[in-house]
Amino acid sequence: MKLFEVKIFHILTVVLLTSEATLRPIESDRYHNYDSLTQLLHEYATAYPHITQLFSVGQSVENRELWVMRITDNPDMQEPGEPMFKYVANMHGNEAVGREIVIYLIQYLCDSYGRDDRISGLVNSTDIYIMPSMNPDGFERAIIGDCGGVTGRNNANNVDLNRDFPDQFDAQPRSRPRQLETEALINWITSNSFVLSGNLHGGSLVGSYPFDDSALHKSGFYSRSPDDDIFKALTLVYSRSHSTMHLGRGCPQYSESFPNGITNGAQWYDVPGGMQDYNYLHSNCFEVTFELSCCKYPQVDNLPTEWNNNREALIAFIEQVHRGVSGFVTDINGQPIPNATIQVHGIDHTVKSASFGDYWRLLVAGTYTLTVTADGYEPRTVSGVIVTNSTGTMLNFTLFHNNKPLQPTKFLHHSNEKLEEFLHLYASKYPSITRLYSIGKSVEGIDLWVMEISDNPGIHELGEPEFKYIANMHGNEVTGRETLLLLIQYLCENYGGVTSVTQLIDNTRIHIMPTMNPDGYKKAREGDVSSVTGRYNAEGVDLNRDFPDRLNRNKKSRQPETKAVIKWLKEYPFVLSANLHNGALVANYPYDSTDSRNTLSRPAYSRCPDDDIFQQVSLVYSMAHPRMHLGESCPNMVESFPNGITNGADWYSIVGGMQDYNYVETNCFEITIEQGCQKFPWASQLHEIWEENRGALLRFIQEVHRGVKGFVKDANGVPVLNAKIMVVGRDHDITATAEGEYWRLLVPGDYQLLVSAPGYHSQLIQNVSVSDGDAVQVNFTLIASSAARSASSRVKVYILGSLAVVIILALVVMSMIVVHRRGYRLSQLHKRCLPPYPCFSNTSDDDSLLKDTDFSEKPEETI
Repeated sequence: MKLFEVKIFHILTVVLLTSEATLRPIESDRYHNYDSLTQLLHEYATAYPHITQLFSVGQSVENRELWVMRITDNPDMQEPGEPMFKYVANMHGNEAVGREIVIYLIQYLCDSYGRDDRISGLVNSTDIYIMPSMNPDGFERAIIGDCGGVTGRNNANNVDLNRDFPDQFDAQPRSRPRQLETEALINWITSNSFVLSGNLHGGSLVGSYPFDDSALHKSGFYSRSPDDDIFKALTLVYSRSHSTMHLGRGCPQYSESFPNGITNGAQWYDVPGGMQDYNYLHSNCFEVTFELSCCKYPQVDNLPTEWNNNREALIAFIEQVHRGVSGFVTDINGQPIPNATIQVHGIDHTVKSASFGDYWRLLVAGTYTLTVTADGYEPRTVSGVIVTNSTGTMLNFTLFHNNKPLQPTKFLHHSNEKLEEFLHLYASKYPSITRLYSIGKSVEGIDLWVMEISDNPGIHELGEPEFKYIANMHGNEVTGRETLLLLIQYLCENYGGVTSVTQLIDNTRIHIMPTMNPDGYKKAREGDVSSVTGRYNAEGVDLNRDFPDRLNRNKKSRQPETKAVIKWLKEYPFVLSANLHNGALVANYPYDSTDSRNTLSRPAYSRCPDDDIFQQVSLVYSMAHPRMHLGESCPNMVESFPNGITNGADWYSIVGGMQDYNYVETNCFEITIEQGCQKFPWASQLHEIWEENRGALLRFIQEVHRGVKGFVKDANGVPVLNAKIMVVGRDHDITATAEGEYWRLLVPGDYQLLVSAPGYHSQLIQNVSVSDGDAVQVNFTLIASSAARSASSRVKVYILGSLAVVIILALVVMSMIVVHRRGYRLSQLHKRCLPPYPCFSNTSDDDSLLKDTDFSEKPEETI
């Protein structure tokens, strides 16, 4: 059940041992170079497949495998409750004694299993890992018989591997990447739940325990760890089991002595970047360094003596992995709870439960109080726990669910392909609260993905504000990219289980874009501190200089990524936003550019009309971050930032930045957050970075709900189009949506709000009191203006007048037709009374002539 990638070797052709019934003699007549070591390890892995597993955790600079032999009774599985132990030797290539004696140890454990009760019991109850050489390249260069030299000490890149690990007292960014061997060990250590470890060296005769250095970085200073008591006890076990180490004589050539053969590392000499401190601070593992011989690379005939001196100590030290307290952490259904925190009261150091909920806590004899906590569960405390020096104490914990949030447990960098896979996974797992959509494509055709998180994804709910995060605008600035993926995971996994998360999602439409520059990311490199490799998009354009400028100083065609974001901003009524970068540790607010027409103008505070609210929301993020608010500058910078915030142009002026465009061209208030000094930190740093930014990311989203909000409608309750909401005294308006909604961020205080719209009387509301809590709701009802009513009346009069004219004309025409027809008929009647026609006096005949025309209601004079 390993969480890291290893190479398991299935041996096809090997030199087999003749019989497991015959003990093979320890090969102490020669040193094993890389080839002979490899051959021997393969032989033992094949001869003892039921208790061994051979694998490599990585390769050296010169491509030699970093072999590890696992020895346990079930090597093909991880057994619940079985502690993991490791020995690492030959970290310094010319310190060869440790390399050879752990080779002998491998032989001894394998050959004695099933024959020696003590060894059999140890292998059956312990998961043992032995790495004979962490620096095989250096060993190949070392010189036999060289007792005090440095030839072969460092790796093939001439780096001291025991100065190459992250150091607790050194916050300076690294000038070079970590070595392959170091990275391999870091991944191995952090991917497993090792409990105890020994790091074997040469050049003295002493056991050295943490801490190996101090903030003073000077020798002779005792640098005490929280577990100083157990470290001394563990180191004494080895020293007292060693034939001569316990005498404390040290080495004559150095005129040094060590009481009982042990010493605090830093008190002896300062070692920054050492492996034993890294084990203790970044994993569950307690590691001690043992200097095994005064001569680093003695002649071969000394090896039997060294083996005899160390054999019992090596076994006795492994047995110490079972001391202290151990057990399981489960829920009420008996399901394991991994990653639970075990805290011993009075000792400022915790360990975590492993994948089966099992844990191990090394302690000296005494009575203790232990508290176990886990995300999503109520804490559990047990007092009066008795620990002896003879056998370990078993103590199990059962935890009950609560509303505490679940936390991500995997921290790694995501390629563009893995990022897309991650987003699709969470969109499919949580369809009721997520919607995955693309706003466009990069120059190289990669989708610009956005994850929407809301209780009604895909729908804009009336009155609900919209928020966005954008990261990785500069392709080599990657912290935001990874913390936003972790934020997506955190929000999804805790919705419905954690009240604060559920309320945030129910009341906010959240949009998260993990990368705006996927093309640049492909070129960036892990470990980059301050370069520009991968910063720009595929066309070599800095996307944070590509937006339209408020003074129209950068007229040019826009990049596809920029166009996509601009279109996106116009489609959604965003209220608040943050753009996540790297290269400093500060929250940066508008304006980013000065008012100078010179695009290369010198830094100067460029105040926007909403300077106070921008300072407020920037402080919210800074103060929620454990270090940002301290205002410390990065090592490569001279600036410092009071309270961890700065006006953009006062830091340095840029033209065409995205945050200014948001503020000037949309309703959205955006700030830029620089999340760390290193642009592309190592994956091993991501957990700490997430812990530092998690609370700040969540707290900043909540700021979208501050200030004033409401609706603008007419007297009939219809939304008023193009309504402008103005804060009297501030030269920055916002526009209501098509539904009449508005959100206006403001700091606490009393305000006057003025709303206007074409065709309506403006409405002024005074004494609007804004608190530090949720936004106050202020609705507006606009009345159509008199000019609008007059215009409406004029239209009505014009229409009615036109209709009247048409009617009159129609009547005139009809009258003319009637007169014409009557005149014609009368003329025909008159003709009948003239000679030679007789004149008729019968009126009925007249009526018959006029039967087509009704004059009954029309007097003749009217006609």
